[in-house]
Amino acid sequence: MKPRCLISDRDPSHAAELAALVKACGFSVDTLEPGARPDMARYDLLVLDLPGDDQPDLLAMLNPDLIQDTEVFVMTDVDVPEVADRAIRLGASYYFCKPANETNLRPLFEDIATEAGSVDTDVSEHDGCNVDQFGMLRGSSRGMRKLYRQVRKVAQSELSVFIVGESGTGKELVALTTHLMSERRDGPYVAFNCAAVPEGLAESELFGHEKGAFSGATQRHRGYFERARGGTLLLDEITEMDIDLQAKLLRVLETRTLRRLGSEEVMDLDVRVISACNRAPEEAVQDGKLREDLFYRLAQFPLHVPPLRRRGADIVGLAQYFLRELNEKHDTSLVLQGEAVAAMEAYDWPGNVRELRHLVERAYIMSETSIDAELEQAIREQADGAPAAQDGIRLRVGTTIAEMERQLILATLEHTGDDKTAAAELLGVSVKTLYNRLKAYAES
Repeated sequence: MKPRCLISDRDPSHAAELAALVKACGFSVDTLEPGARPDMARYDLLVLDLPGDDQPDLLAMLNPDLIQDTEVFVMTDVDVPEVADRAIRLGASYYFCKPANETNLRPLFEDIATEAGSVDTDVSEHDGCNVDQFGMLRGSSRGMRKLYRQVRKVAQSELSVFIVGESGTGKELVALTTHLMSERRDGPYVAFNCAAVPEGLAESELFGHEKGAFSGATQRHRGYFERARGGTLLLDEITEMDIDLQAKLLRVLETRTLRRLGSEEVMDLDVRVISACNRAPEEAVQDGKLREDLFYRLAQFPLHVPPLRRRGADIVGLAQYFLRELNEKHDTSLVLQGEAVAAMEAYDWPGNVRELRHLVERAYIMSETSIDAELEQAIREQADGAPAAQDGIRLRVGTTIAEMERQLILATLEHTGDDKTAAAELLGVSVKTLYNRLKAYAES
């Protein structure tokens, strides 16, 4: 079946020319009727005009969660930067002025049509690995190929990138791939986890400090921004950053200058900033966890990482890849079998790629010649919310509540393979709270 395209254009003659070009590239084309509100998730390509008096604002109807596999192009009569920024934040991947330039658009349309018209890799041989690699990322699904195109495009710019995706989808790998494909690839790549650093130390860790700047500052300290000069800085879990520190971060980004705490020296900011979070940033803004002005400064180009459950045959392909890594490391030749494959395809994967890797590793340890019932059993336990017997804890009568909490936290971390974000979600606390507890345990 041909990939589908929807064109919304207030100029009928231009719409006809554009439709002819899109059809020549392999699409079937629908033209939006005045006043219609289409189901945009049904299409592989959307080419949207700015709203007129007789048409709804289609940009406002874009939902990144529903159009993860859909390419969005926006066109206008006059180049308006504010509109381009808004379109990109809402999920558009391309912005152009009328009339459509066939030379520029044809290769893009043909590339999208080729990928949209292909079927996700059909993995029938379960001892190989049928997923493509792009930088540090792996996957062949349409959602991942769309992400690859966007990363390739934004990597060549200096725009601030904001990566949104569920926990375990590989946001850090997207950030690293963006860095490796940019002109800053020879510079440093530095990652700062906003949830892992106590509030009192976060400002010093980010911006650095001079000797004597505060009690305990016994020597000069280069912060993450300074260490990332000439390269890329990832601000991971940005919504966990203290709101007052967000204001200081915004000032640094806007002035493109930096001063260590306790210093009068002003340094130029030669850093490309990438941010990431595992919740909808708009919700974080509404909840007061993320400053709106900072979000717009950081999200010049948002990237949405698809969850594993939407990646089709990538699930089995990635499991094969992880198993191949284990086989090469331990000089074994285990293969995936039918029950394990069926269980993987039926499971919802709330922990995404990270959960898949952990379950493959667990099943590998328990298996002899093939991975079959062991992986199926591990997936069933995950789905039922029942940890394996060795993951439980036993407490004697009279154990203090503080000790119970400590044992529960450590057991949960073991259960998640030391994935602190996943452990915090299971425990019902913030990642920052979890880090504070672990720091206290280490000091006691």
